[in-house]
Amino acid sequence: MAQAGEMKMQKIVEWYRKFQVWQYSVSHSTLLLRSVNIVGSSTRIDAVFAGVELMRIRPMYNELIIFRVEDDEKEVMLAGEPKEVIRKSLFLLNGKDSYVVAGGFSWHEDAGDHHTPSKFGPLRGTE
Repeated sequence: MAQAGEMKMQKIVEWYRKFQVWQYSVSHSTLLLRSVNIVGSSTRIDAVFAGVELMRIRPMYNELIIFRVEDDEKEVMLAGEPKEVIRKSLFLLNGKDSYVVAGGFSWHEDAGDHHTPSKFGPLRGTE
């Protein structure tokens, strides 16, 4: 995979706080990354990828910057993958070697803690 500085992409959002993989639902192809209980912050952030087809992620990130790769670059990077994968969006995490290929991305910030239900519905482990 090419480095972030070499490709055309759009920064979607950035947070300078710890995130961890909180939940992945195989049946719903949904990945939830969560930032909670951060010193100096009274909020929780849920970052959700829906319709996940392919991913290469780490269990924890000290910061999270999400980029969407432009279509022409995405097709080159995902060459050889099935068409249903290439049709989805390619999101780079921190512009390096972590990525998620998914139908969409959304996030929500609130005053909840790790026990508070997610805005994104009753994902197992988030109720």
